[in-house]
Amino acid sequence: MRAGLWMLCAALFATGCAGVDASTRRTTFQQRGAVPGEDGADARADDESDSQGEAEEPSSRPLRYRHPELREATRVGPARRPRSDAFDALLRAAGLEEQDSRPVAGSSLTPTHAARLLNVLLRRDVTLGQFPARVAVGFMLREVLATGEVSRAELVRRVERFSHVAVLRPDGCLAWVLSGRTQQRVGEVEWEDGAFRAGLFELGVFYSGKGGVFRQLNSRLEEVRGGAYADVHDDADYLSRSLDGAEEAFVGLALAVGKFFSSTHEENLEAFRQMPAAVVALIKSSPEYLERFRYMTRGEQIQAVSRMVTNVIATWGTASTTTRTLQGAALATAEVPVLSVSAQGALALERVAVPVGRTAAVLSGGPGAAIILQRAGTEAKQGGPAKEPGEWGPSEEKGASARARAYQEQISGRSYDDAYWVGGVGRKSGGTKFDGFEDGVLLEAKGPGYAEFFETNLTPKGWFEASGKARDLVDQALRQIGKVKGKGIPIEWHIAEKHAADAIRKLLRSNNAREISIIHTPAL
Repeated sequence: MRAGLWMLCAALFATGCAGVDASTRRTTFQQRGAVPGEDGADARADDESDSQGEAEEPSSRPLRYRHPELREATRVGPARRPRSDAFDALLRAAGLEEQDSRPVAGSSLTPTHAARLLNVLLRRDVTLGQFPARVAVGFMLREVLATGEVSRAELVRRVERFSHVAVLRPDGCLAWVLSGRTQQRVGEVEWEDGAFRAGLFELGVFYSGKGGVFRQLNSRLEEVRGGAYADVHDDADYLSRSLDGAEEAFVGLALAVGKFFSSTHEENLEAFRQMPAAVVALIKSSPEYLERFRYMTRGEQIQAVSRMVTNVIATWGTASTTTRTLQGAALATAEVPVLSVSAQGALALERVAVPVGRTAAVLSGGPGAAIILQRAGTEAKQGGPAKEPGEWGPSEEKGASARARAYQEQISGRSYDDAYWVGGVGRKSGGTKFDGFEDGVLLEAKGPGYAEFFETNLTPKGWFEASGKARDLVDQALRQIGKVKGKGIPIEWHIAEKHAADAIRKLLRSNNAREISIIHTPAL
């Protein structure tokens, strides 16, 4: 009797242990809270691999065959799906699904495939939850466009660069790229100096949160010179109240874009010139869509521009462009990424051979660049160009370095020997010189080299201040502002280096030269 009781207890003990779901052990380890900047992509990849393993677990009950030979003829080996890696997890976090022709795990990525994926992203609205990963994926795909085919191992290594890296979202919050976790609130996003900004943070730019402070990264994901932008802190109370359920909704810039528009149709057409340059260039590149846009209601225009600019920034990292005439024999045969918009407003990217001499808006927010071709006759459909405030003439400048000349030609689309004069051609005629004039905007170019004139805190270095060169920049700005005062003509200074752009912006603002927009436009 006693022996039978012991056997019954042993059987119950064995049965109870076998009934415990093994998945509970894994769940225990998955409940860790996300650490800011943690490699969330790896965690996503591991989760998917585990779930696939459960789905593919073979049945414990073997199939019975009347004829043994049928068992051998119908035997199917276990499904072997490639294990998901960090790059695949990042693609999924950005909103790319299996049907979107994601690269097979383990395979390299070619420029043609990268362009195809960029095209998918451009056509797909981005949610708050997808935005950080979307910006990172766009960055990596543009790297492939610029440098050529990349192995899978290298792609996975490049994902690791985004550890502890965050971006500003259109809702004014900072969020980590890999985990997607919202970190803290910055402020309302507004269009300022050629970019969408919230405080010192810019939409489409990466920021490192290592060391407890956010610092801006350049196009090589290296920290730029300068002080910290903000401490890393937790806005848990605000975020829990304001973002509940918002991560699955389309995120746009309707509030910031709405400030471009007024209640009258005529004023809206004038505001068209003040919108982000990439949006203006895209709409103008499609006469069919431009005609449709002109007769949209105010609400429809705001919604259309909001969607367009949000998707462009999420994919290309910027909404600013520079207009130039394509030159050089290489461009006659080389295929370049061309961005366009259909009559229905759908964005598209294709690699085409562009002939020399075509006017194009160059869109570049880091590695790689896309161009937006300008179609002949577009201005005529808008009622013809406005009367220009000045005219082209000799620049009267000599002795510039090769890189300074190249950058000015990049910004102006004209020869370095040409300049745009307002109030008379030449200084002896009382004219004020600009480097260019395009789409109703007066342009000034400050090429590579200005960054070394400023300290890390953005103030002019002592020797630069003592030489009077810092004051010369202020005087030039005030002179240009005074020449077009009251005429409603915007002025843009394009600066090749980010540190120099921030420093010159601070210098001009501290000397009451706020009317000039300072835009960081990297040299090509």
